Amino acid sequence: MRVRYWRLNFDDMRNGDYPVENVNHWEIKCLQGDYEHFGVFWYKYGTPFDKEPVNGICFYYNEIPLVKVEDIASFLHSKFGGRIAYRQTRAFLQGSKEFADRESISKLAEELSSRYNAPVEMTIEFEKIGKDEMERAITLPNNKALPIAGPD
Repeated sequence: MRVRYWRLNFDDMRNGDYPVENVNHWEIKCLQGDYEHFGVFWYKYGTPFDKEPVNGICFYYNEIPLVKVEDIASFLHSKFGGRIAYRQTRAFLQGSKEFADRESISKLAEELSSRYNAPVEMTIEFEKIGKDEMERAITLPNNKALPIAGPD
């Protein structure tokens, strides 16, 4: 089964625990205003760029000034490397360092929040995890869990 934990805050992520090998996707959404926001994310199997998946950290942006988009790209590139490629309102750091552990996600969320003066929300999704294992191995808040219907 798949399950997504959403609207996680710093304490949820810092104090929680989970099996890293079951992480399928994570996202850090940074709010900048009513319509302005950006999010840094990672997919285990790559993010589609045209028709081919790109492996590495990515980010999307909505109503963010170009100078800030370039700053976000530069900041992420300095931390994780990769080749920067833009596609519409997304940026890809192809071949960048990848991670799914709570410490690295929390640290990046705190850095983004501080650097861009942005409240953040985190989402993390797990795959191939049974209900018993979910209750035993994942110590994120149960009230923020959203089971996802369909195949793993």
